[in-house]
Amino acid sequence: MSDDNGQIVIEELGGSPEKPAKPPEKAAEPEKPAEPPEKPKSGFLGRVLWLGPRVAEARETTFGPGQPGFVAYDVARQLCDDVVKIGETGKGSWAVLLLDCTAVELLTRAHLMRAGLVSSVEPLKEADWETARTVPSMSAAWGKLTVEQSATLAAMLGPERDTTMGKLTDEERESFADGLHDLVMRLAEPLEVEAHRLGRALFSRWARVLTVALILVLAASFGGKYLAKKFGKPDLALHAAVTTSSQFPGQGMDHALLVDGDPDTLGFHTMDGGAQWVVIDLGKVQKFDKIVVYNRPDGFEERAVPLKVEVSKDNQNYKQIAERRESFDKWTVKGLHAEGRYIRMKNTPPNFFHLAEVEVY
Repeated sequence: MSDDNGQIVIEELGGSPEKPAKPPEKAAEPEKPAEPPEKPKSGFLGRVLWLGPRVAEARETTFGPGQPGFVAYDVARQLCDDVVKIGETGKGSWAVLLLDCTAVELLTRAHLMRAGLVSSVEPLKEADWETARTVPSMSAAWGKLTVEQSATLAAMLGPERDTTMGKLTDEERESFADGLHDLVMRLAEPLEVEAHRLGRALFSRWARVLTVALILVLAASFGGKYLAKKFGKPDLALHAAVTTSSQFPGQGMDHALLVDGDPDTLGFHTMDGGAQWVVIDLGKVQKFDKIVVYNRPDGFEERAVPLKVEVSKDNQNYKQIAERRESFDKWTVKGLHAEGRYIRMKNTPPNFFHLAEVEVY
């Protein structure tokens, strides 16, 4: 609503006089006690990870509904949005000037109410505008206006608004519009910061929680692999001696790659035709329960099957302990309860035979 001088007056919630209440017909129920505010978590995790004290402080100090000046700020913010919607084509137009002038008055009122210098219902007086220039949150913004822009703004906010509007030339109006909109943005900025304080604190909290959670997941993953290698059963085939039935020219020449711990390299490559095999010598007779076989990583996986796994103590008498007929990338055989020194893998002819890695546990 506006007063007799044409100035805008914002009535905060609760600002209008209350009507006398009728006597109650029956006794009112006692009010429920208000819930206590969230207590900040103590301790290192509560302070550093959960940001308990920071969030608690933000809940108390965030500029929000119900606080002095928030309604004026909220209306001014919506007016700023309307100015943006008009776009650059409306720069310097009377619609933009009027919206920005109204926003200046609302934002000034919000700052003064936050400082406890004016109430929500009384119109701003000339003394209030002078006071606004000295309030720390507004003094820098007002100081950016030129003398001419300050005089024009004072006239636009007073009873001589219509007369002032009629006297402005197009050049004066555009110059005034630039300074006025800059003033609106500078007045709104500190209030925006206060209004989003809790949101920033909560964002920081969950960003830290998610970061720590990600670090823990990665640490558990890498730590699990490290512990498995350090404390798990050793790979009996690692760096063992390897013998093949034949050698294909130019590929899989280094048979040590079959037992080097890297499943991404080609361990051997035989010729085709006849029974093709590879033998891993564990060095001595040992017991093992599991074999892991990695197929060739760059294709031709079907050549590895059917695949038979045999074991021997003397490299003469072999016993079959496993067989694979379906194509695979990685084949794990468990529960073997086998014992021997030599592990032989045979491929059904006629076929080329090649694998990437073999592990024995």
